[in-house]
Amino acid sequence: MEQKAQEISTRQSDTDYTLLLKRIGQALIRDKGTKTYGFYLMDTDATVRCAVIDADLVPDLRQCTGKALAKAGTDIRKDRAYMISRITEAAQDMGLFPVMEFSGGKGYHFWFFMAAPVEAARIRQALTAVCDHLAPDLSCFSLEVFPKQDHLSGKGLGNLVKLPLGIHRQTGKRSFFTKCPSKDIEAQLAFLRDVPRSDPGRIQSENKAAGGTRLVLHPGMKELKDKFPDLFELEQKCPALGRLFALVRERRSIGVREEKILFQTLGFLPRGKHMLHDLFSCDPEYNPHLVDFKLSRVRGTPLGCRRIHALTGYDRDFCRIDPDATGYLHPLIHLASWAAISGKHPGKSEKIENLSGAVMNMKTAIVQLERFLK
Repeated sequence: MEQKAQEISTRQSDTDYTLLLKRIGQALIRDKGTKTYGFYLMDTDATVRCAVIDADLVPDLRQCTGKALAKAGTDIRKDRAYMISRITEAAQDMGLFPVMEFSGGKGYHFWFFMAAPVEAARIRQALTAVCDHLAPDLSCFSLEVFPKQDHLSGKGLGNLVKLPLGIHRQTGKRSFFTKCPSKDIEAQLAFLRDVPRSDPGRIQSENKAAGGTRLVLHPGMKELKDKFPDLFELEQKCPALGRLFALVRERRSIGVREEKILFQTLGFLPRGKHMLHDLFSCDPEYNPHLVDFKLSRVRGTPLGCRRIHALTGYDRDFCRIDPDATGYLHPLIHLASWAAISGKHPGKSEKIENLSGAVMNMKTAIVQLERFLK
């Protein structure tokens, strides 16, 4: 962070702050917890060098403890994985590079560090677009953008933000950057010094979801789009499935209900076998033969939206799509490719019928072998 004098507040209790002028330095961050420091993002010329998306658990979950919190744990993990994936992708589409920090409590800070000062209004517009598009799909987290103002007014200094790596006053835990391999304060400081900084000249105020033009996709998402366009489209358009996809990619084991949803949706697509293997290969206990066996047992029709929401406890509204010709509502309707196969019966075991099918099977096997050897 910039080593320059700024207005800094120190929190001495749970309710009050004291304003002081002090140079931001590593000594403040190394503070052992007797005080919690915050700083004001905006300069007098209405520019900022960093901005934050603050993601907190919703009030009902924030007060949960013990068994109630454990019961909500699965939903929180799904929401968190989906939130991280979508914020990262949407922000990078706009030319921004988020750095995620666990707050030390029950939330996360997504920091956006700038290579040079940028107008507060401009960065606020970009991050607000990200949050406005994502917020309706989240059931466990609320999102807030800092700075909250486009410019300072009167004698106010704007809104306070806790310094990175500070102590959370309620839990007593230090916040940390999740991508840093070590939670040691020296390792965290070294990580902070080398975080990517966004070029203000490349910041876009709109993304595809907001109706604007889309920049080059994040490399990971571009690879997914090129390899499995249907899987990419489902993740973008169906939040209920997107949460599951993101959870699996985090190498989190999923339950029987979640497995059923994946097999009873992706299993009906022509390349569903390869999509399922690609997803489940992220699981440390991945068994390709078991995946093939479960896929061979898929019968009937794709799992409906109502059933998916019920199985996952996802309480958001259904996607705005029209039911199929029979009046049945299911996620595969999102896909343009589904219209061409909805009246057919795609083979679940995907028998090799031509050379391209054999090549695809070989590629899948190579990917599985490479992941096993890592």
